[in-house]
Amino acid sequence: MSELFPRSTPRRRASREGFNEREPKPKSEGSLFVWTIFILLLVALVAVCWMGTLYIFGHPELPMGYSVLTKFKKLEAPKRFSEIASPKGEFLDAKKLLARYNTMTPRQLQKESDRLLRGYIRNYQNFDGLVPYITGNYTLLDSYELTKDDFFQSGVVAIAQDTEVPNVLLENIYPTDAKVVPGLYRSLLTGLDIQIHRSLDLSPVIHIERLPDGRLKFTTIPIQYPSYSTTQGGAITLEPPATLNVEAGLPVLNTKKVTDADQHYASFRRKQGKPDTTSPAPSNALMAVRPAVTSDGRTPEPPVRPAAPVTPSTPPPSAGPITEMPPAATPEPTVMPAIAVNGSNPPAQQATPAPAVTTPTAVGTDVPLKPFLGTQATVASTTNGKWTTYKPGQMPRGRLVGVSDARSLASADVSNQPMYLQGDFTVTAAAGTRSVLRASTSDPTGAATTSNTRVIVQYPSGKRPPEQGDQVNRGSDRPFLITDIRRTPDGQVNIYVREVTSE
Repeated sequence: MSELFPRSTPRRRASREGFNEREPKPKSEGSLFVWTIFILLLVALVAVCWMGTLYIFGHPELPMGYSVLTKFKKLEAPKRFSEIASPKGEFLDAKKLLARYNTMTPRQLQKESDRLLRGYIRNYQNFDGLVPYITGNYTLLDSYELTKDDFFQSGVVAIAQDTEVPNVLLENIYPTDAKVVPGLYRSLLTGLDIQIHRSLDLSPVIHIERLPDGRLKFTTIPIQYPSYSTTQGGAITLEPPATLNVEAGLPVLNTKKVTDADQHYASFRRKQGKPDTTSPAPSNALMAVRPAVTSDGRTPEPPVRPAAPVTPSTPPPSAGPITEMPPAATPEPTVMPAIAVNGSNPPAQQATPAPAVTTPTAVGTDVPLKPFLGTQATVASTTNGKWTTYKPGQMPRGRLVGVSDARSLASADVSNQPMYLQGDFTVTAAAGTRSVLRASTSDPTGAATTSNTRVIVQYPSGKRPPEQGDQVNRGSDRPFLITDIRRTPDGQVNIYVREVTSE
């Protein structure tokens, strides 16, 4: 049996002991844990870097973000905007500003201020929503020179108060070269009338602050950086800031300086005497001076058609090149009247005799109207350095209204087309280059005129306004250009006009 079933000999296990080799020991599990932790740290670092980059690019209004972006040249300096390439926005007066921002909490105001400042620093690229622009009339309380410790390091900051809504303050920045600062500071005097019009200025809000007394203070800066001129002389040229001191933050003026400005303005009013409700507007005003240009860089020319003398053999003139008419026998030249409100020719003036003039060819309503502001003088016009004036009857075509018609346009936008004021007036006050007129018993249309309407006339520099008590008669050949119409809370209507004709 043993031969049939041989006893199996145990197989010798292959062992490395015969070769004097030891079995390998298992690796330690600690090294695998270390590598896992290291990889997780790298992932966290990448995530932090990614989110930090997005945060820096998304918040250039913060000191760290602004510093990093400017160091790597990822952020442009504030640039000058033109009228035809300005950011899309909406124009808000003091009442609309209060209605929008007065109900916001401090946290909401801070969030909105960060958004507005961020848009300004980015030159409004990819700005969410409409840019809020300031409009209205403001009285300057005081001004301060900017230093290197301020957000804007060169120029002047002016604190002003709305003439109709005292709860709205304006902190307007005037950045300029350091050499111009002394002259700029001397021009921004207490009591200066700052007029911010929709058709002339682009001053967006970049910060909002609620003062302890409940007033709202809006920080603005004119992004067109125009040249300004005061009615009492002096020119101001603004320049975009090269860099910003973001660490200083906004607003520029703290509460103490605002309180000092209030006291300074109160002292100014005491020295001038307490004004009554019929007192004229401040005799010194700040106005933007710059020509308007079209998309191809040219200055638009208004279409002007002169009238022709009345002769039986001479037919009505047709549209053609502008020619200057020969002088008439009377001091008043032959003129073409402006277009009346109803689109027809205005009636003849009854107050003063006028030379015989011909009625030009009827103008239809399809004639396009060119903006008066910023146009160049025609052959028959002269430039006085502040705005363009024209010989009688040579001004651009526009609507001709009386005092009663102008009252119905109070608080409306009158900058869409030229609008002229005619009528018989009496001078009730005069100061500097301004005078206040009151309409006579009736305007040229025969409609009765209420007594709580006054016309504030701005005359060109160097021209002496009429004295108090003088009679001023203006017909269709020499009307005043209406720049603004405002109704005060007590029901009085102020019609702001300019003298745009030269004798």
